[in-house]
Amino acid sequence: MKQFITCEIPDHLIKMGQEKRFPKGSNIFKVGESISRCYYICSGAVKIYIDHENGRRSILDFAGREDWLGELSIFCNEDFTKENKVVDDICCLEFDLEVIRNMCKKDAEVSFYFASYISSKLMARSFRLSEYLNYSLEKRLASFILTHHKEGLYGISHTDVSEYMNVSYRHILFVMKKFCDEGIMKKEKGYFIADYKRLQEIAERSE
Repeated sequence: MKQFITCEIPDHLIKMGQEKRFPKGSNIFKVGESISRCYYICSGAVKIYIDHENGRRSILDFAGREDWLGELSIFCNEDFTKENKVVDDICCLEFDLEVIRNMCKKDAEVSFYFASYISSKLMARSFRLSEYLNYSLEKRLASFILTHHKEGLYGISHTDVSEYMNVSYRHILFVMKKFCDEGIMKKEKGYFIADYKRLQEIAERSE
């Protein structure tokens, strides 16, 4: 995935956060509740998704280190709370939404930081949608693994990845088997990256 630059988080903002942890399988926000907190992720990952009326699911994003959750509510009232599930134990900083909202009105540095972060997130999601139409699954999956591994270990379920990339489970399984057969990945408790260089080459190629 192409990376977009966000300006550095202001020190006086991050010092206001209170450490909080969420275990794997838990929810950070509950559907239907009003949002009064936002979170800056220090480690771990959470999937953000929507369950449609036709029974299908769309995974919008996987938020991880240095990502925010709930930050859009600083500037607007979201019509509904998106489904979310922690996929790797989360350690984060919790902030009172109203306090952050008031800071943005008075502190140009904090306001510009959030504008930069939200713009970068929007560009990254737009770029991902264009990747769906123009690049192979091998390239996209290699990039995804490099983004979401943890010290070489990658454990996001094929079901989640297939929903995120809008391809079949079987297609994801086929490509992962190909990576294993070629010695790029090794199946252990999840998968282990055996050849970073080769995986990087696949992620960066133009096809």
